[in-house]
Amino acid sequence: MIGKDVVLFDCDGVLVDSEPISLATLVDVLDHYGAPLDLAEVAARFTGRSSAAPIEHIRIETGRDITAEFKPFFYERLFARYDVELQKTDDIEDVLTALSHRNIAFCISSSSSVQRLERTMAVTGLGHWFGTDIYSADFVKNGKPAPDLFLYAADKMGFRPEQAVVIEDSVAGVKAAVAAGMTCIGYVGGGHYVEDRKIAAARLYEAGADVVFDGMRDIAALISQG
Repeated sequence: MIGKDVVLFDCDGVLVDSEPISLATLVDVLDHYGAPLDLAEVAARFTGRSSAAPIEHIRIETGRDITAEFKPFFYERLFARYDVELQKTDDIEDVLTALSHRNIAFCISSSSSVQRLERTMAVTGLGHWFGTDIYSADFVKNGKPAPDLFLYAADKMGFRPEQAVVIEDSVAGVKAAVAAGMTCIGYVGGGHYVEDRKIAAARLYEAGADVVFDGMRDIAALISQG
């Protein structure tokens, strides 16, 4: 963290332990649209990606363009589960507190839509930490693994890419951070990696992560010592 002035947080799988919920819901939705994949395939293909990726998968498999109906159908099911199951990541507020104490700026840079991010912040109570500094893939042409979102967020926050560090849990997100010229901390502590944290860490290192942790306490300590 030495010399870094802004932290760009992914949301799903980093700030909140949402990936097991969203991946399981997506399995059901793909099955509904006649383009089924098992949970492992869904995780491999779509973790860290925007809704454009599963929509394209459905188009290829079925010939149907369900762009207009996908999000309402998916979100109705996802948000019902969020209201009951969604939790913020353990010790994430220790990380945010450490950043605040060091006067390091931070924001959210997520593949999720504005609508989904708003619901996530409301359910978990994390919104007050970020205010309006929440940037969605809705704001850019190309989602992760393209660097567009991270470059956009850093610019809006008033920093150059080399001043930024990204915290990401997905291969697509790590690749986006590397393409943006930013330092990247990988995080594999989410529930979607509970069965294979070592394999997940290896994948993030292979994608270009500078360091990988499986606990937010370690990240908070790194920030505090930076």
